[in-house]
Amino acid sequence: MQIPKLKVLVEAGAVRAVAVSYAADAGGWTVQVTYASRHGERREVLDRQRGGVRGFATLDAVARGLAGLGLPAFRVDATGLPGVGDELP
Repeated sequence: MQIPKLKVLVEAGAVRAVAVSYAADAGGWTVQVTYASRHGERREVLDRQRGGVRGFATLDAVARGLAGLGLPAFRVDATGLPGVGDELP
């Protein structure tokens, strides 16, 4: 899913959930959007304009981008993020 489609879904009130997860192979954080469709709920990953999964370098960049689209809240899954799960001293 590209940004223009996401904007339409947000304006229509069809977005049900947004999840952000870390994927090293995608270059950072990826965004998955769950939305209502005529055939039930669908889930799609946010894509780059020229194809492929859109990776964000930081969670701050994700938050600013999604908030700018009217989606200020989302769930985060940091599984696979380097350093996550390391024991505290």
